[in-house]
Amino acid sequence: MALRLADHIGIENVSMRKLAAELGVTAMALYRYYGSVDEIQVAALALAFTEVDTHPIPGERWDDTIRRTTSSIREMYLNHSTAHLHTVESTGADPGMEEHIQRVYKLHEDQGIPAPILRKAWRIIDAYMGGFILGETDEVQHRSKLPHEETAETWRETAAGAYSEETFHDGIEIIIAGIRAMAEPDPCDWHTPEDPR
Repeated sequence: MALRLADHIGIENVSMRKLAAELGVTAMALYRYYGSVDEIQVAALALAFTEVDTHPIPGERWDDTIRRTTSSIREMYLNHSTAHLHTVESTGADPGMEEHIQRVYKLHEDQGIPAPILRKAWRIIDAYMGGFILGETDEVQHRSKLPHEETAETWRETAAGAYSEETFHDGIEIIIAGIRAMAEPDPCDWHTPEDPR
């Protein structure tokens, strides 16, 4: 319910009182399960991350897995752009987020990516995704609020190019090339086992 409410009013506007009213309970009843509104925000973010495609595909190469999972993360954030989920402060230690991280890690671990390369790769991917998603969701939110003047039109053209699907995928390809370079002389023949367990 918190995620659905955030989609309507933005995660920053979700309060114990508003969520309780949506659920038909008292705010105090929510405190039995959540210590703060911050915990509810993280739980909403974790719920959104369950929409991300992290299922193993037998025989899938590691680079295709990165393309698929990063595209799915981007899509999730765009689907919830009005919720402003990118503003939620979360760590990998939060239970719901830890589950997502473990699913992604297991995908690549099962593919045979060496742990040091995997850690470096996802640190870079996480930093790239965070910046891109922040810029893209900001651009989506402000697109209709710009004044109709020449500078605004120039900005629109620049922003549209900076935060496009093509640019996103170009960035991921650069990261994949960097991972290959970091792993040399390993041939990077990592893939999901035909019978993933």
